[in-house]
This record gives sequence, C-alpha cells and structure tokens, in this order.
Amino acid sequence: MTARSLGTEVSCDGPDSARACPESAAVRARFTSMTAAAVRRDGRRDGWVCRRRDGRLVDLCPACKTTP
Repeated sequence: MTARSLGTEVSCDGPDSARACPESAAVRARFTSMTAAAVRRDGRRDGWVCRRRDGRLVDLCPACKTTP
C-alpha cells in the first residue's frame, strides 16, 4: 500500500486573538494545492488575508478580516 499526502488545510484564525472564527472557515480545497503556500495563494484569490498579530502570522477569512 502506498500513502499519499492529501494536502494542507488553512483555517481562519478568527477576528481577534480572543475569538474563534464564527463560521469555522477554511480555504476551499483545490486538487492542485498540496503545500501550505499553495493553499494560502488560493485563499488570497478568494479574499483571504494573512496578517501579523501578537508577533505571528494569522490567516483571516473574508468575514473576519473586516470585523473590527
């Protein structure tokens, strides 16, 4: 039997450090996205952003990136 990677999932880190994403959003899976960088690139096409918060990078879905 041969094991194959199923890819990488990138999920939303929520509107701020104290709250989780209300939609539990994740970047839509695409067959060709097998690395975290490729998944993030796909997410940017769908409106996701990557921001620095508390000294680390976080991924925010379109709904959470606009939440004050």
